[in-house]
Amino acid sequence: MKSINIKNLNASKLNFVPTKNNGGHHVTSGVYKGERKDGKKHGFGTFIFSNGSKYEGFWKDDLMDGEGTLTWADGEKYIGSWKKDLKDGYGIYTWPDGESYIGSWKDDFKSGQGIYNWENGDSYTGEWLNDDRHGYGILSYVEGDKYMGTWVNDMKHGKGLKISENGEVTNIEYKGNVELL
Repeated sequence: MKSINIKNLNASKLNFVPTKNNGGHHVTSGVYKGERKDGKKHGFGTFIFSNGSKYEGFWKDDLMDGEGTLTWADGEKYIGSWKKDLKDGYGIYTWPDGESYIGSWKDDFKSGQGIYNWENGDSYTGEWLNDDRHGYGILSYVEGDKYMGTWVNDMKHGKGLKISENGEVTNIEYKGNVELL
């Protein structure tokens, strides 16, 4: 996790932009071109951050709000809905390594229905809560096996089905990611 020394920072002069880790922010400034209202970014506009990141979309009272695209300097990208500088609503988030999340967001966290695709080809389709797999979901492994069942706090938990690549179906039960025998 990246950190900064905030001892000598004047917070009133900083702009914040949400980052991948949902909760951390990086400090930046930049150049805005677009609509304004009462001296604030409001309406459609483009903001290029001093670190090379770029947001193009709608603003409300100096905050990203509405539909927009944020492309981070490191290649991460979010296309979707924003509310008060937070991912909120439907959106697509991609990482440079090929991983992606397509689905619902709430207060900057994956929440609701969504699909996460890992770099290795595995995927999860199902319910999310505060960035965790939570509720019913299907974990599909690139080799062809699947787990269909419930999740709690990002762990398999409860009854489900294990489906092998050859179609064999097995009832299975987990407690905190541990298979019960």
